[in-house]
Amino acid sequence: DMNVQAVKDTVLRYNQLLAEAYASMNMNPLREVATADQAAKEYRHMAALGEAKIRMESTLKSIEFTGITFPGRDEAAVFTREVWDYTHIDTGTRAPVKAQKNVSYSLKYTLKKEQVRWYVASVEVVDEK
Repeated sequence: DMNVQAVKDTVLRYNQLLAEAYASMNMNPLREVATADQAAKEYRHMAALGEAKIRMESTLKSIEFTGITFPGRDEAAVFTREVWDYTHIDTGTRAPVKAQKNVSYSLKYTLKKEQVRWYVASVEVVDEK
């Protein structure tokens, strides 16, 4: 199904752009695949880290799509299991201050279709290990 592949591609691109956005401390590129509200939510988190003089580097180590449903014609729910590594870098000294390895999440992405494109409208943590 074209929609299934399109929503998977959107989630993968979202995670790629999100990691790049946190590393560069610029959320604007996220607007390619996220609604304005979702991009603003991520921006607020990044800004809070920035105020604490922290820049986050993150690596998506694995992603498994565990379920995809279409509750409405222009809405999709995508369930994933993801494993991430995070490093918090002090923006002053550029030294790592905290590292977390193999953080595992089960996530639910809600996507909305506008015209012909899918956008991530929200991300919820279902479970974290």
